Amino acid sequence: MGYILVLLAATFWGSLGVIVTYLKDIGFNSYEISFFRMFFAAVLMYIYIFFKDKKKFRISGKKLIFCLLVGVISQGLFNLFYFGSIVRVGITTGVILLYTAPIFTMIFARIFNGILLTKINIVSIILCFIGCFFIVTNGSIDNFVGDIVGIILGILAGMSYGILPIFNKNLPKEIDSYTLMFYSFLAGVFVISTQINPLESLETLCQDRSLIILGLGFGLIPTILSHLFFLKAIKYLDPIRVSIVANFEVMVASYVGFLIYGEKLGIIKIIGMLLIIIASILPSIKKLRKRKLNVISRKVKNYAFRNKKI
Repeated sequence: MGYILVLLAATFWGSLGVIVTYLKDIGFNSYEISFFRMFFAAVLMYIYIFFKDKKKFRISGKKLIFCLLVGVISQGLFNLFYFGSIVRVGITTGVILLYTAPIFTMIFARIFNGILLTKINIVSIILCFIGCFFIVTNGSIDNFVGDIVGIILGILAGMSYGILPIFNKNLPKEIDSYTLMFYSFLAGVFVISTQINPLESLETLCQDRSLIILGLGFGLIPTILSHLFFLKAIKYLDPIRVSIVANFEVMVASYVGFLIYGEKLGIIKIIGMLLIIIASILPSIKKLRKRKLNVISRKVKNYAFRNKKI
């Protein structure tokens, strides 16, 4: 169930490219697109909670600070770092740096949750990063652009994305998932608003009704639903595995690019996809093997005990 949920989240995140590309083509910049995503997600969450259960708006000061912290770091700052990196080093390098996120998740999981850094997890993260590199660059190092500030921003984007599973894993039981999403999206809106004129951007978007519908879809499918599945997945899997499997997103994005935009899907990208799949299932193979050995061991012990009794 945990794998299914995180794969659904990654699939919805992977569909982001279609909407982002369309909005870019009609003249909106990266910060405006990020703002629209957070804004429409916050509006939809507000409407849902208002009609479903208004009590979910009520939250104590400490819990509100937690929700806002998640929003500021994993929604607002993440978008500023990520798009700031892309502006300086280009989308290919920016995306590669973003997919260092599982490394930071592994470090944060050790610090905050006491999860041991197993060899399997380390191997999985390395395979996952190589797979993402192959998909994004098509295996060519020439696509990697160097710029110190841009690289630092990309690494900070990976850190702010990588800490999201830790926040979710340590989410106090009293905080409802929908409450967390509403306040974190709201915090994201305010952080990103520092880079644009939000009223002017919304006025431009609202001149076309079809764009309003697109904005609502943008807020719902690759934002609310993806985060909801991600939050549910963390109940079944540890943060490191969730972070690794979430990189399935880059596979979905690549496949969407192939289907819709006719982008080439060569052997290097296919190898990259296979590496991500292997990285995702490696920890589970070890666990299943261990469980199977434990079952066999118990059966052997029971058999020996019965024979001894006879």
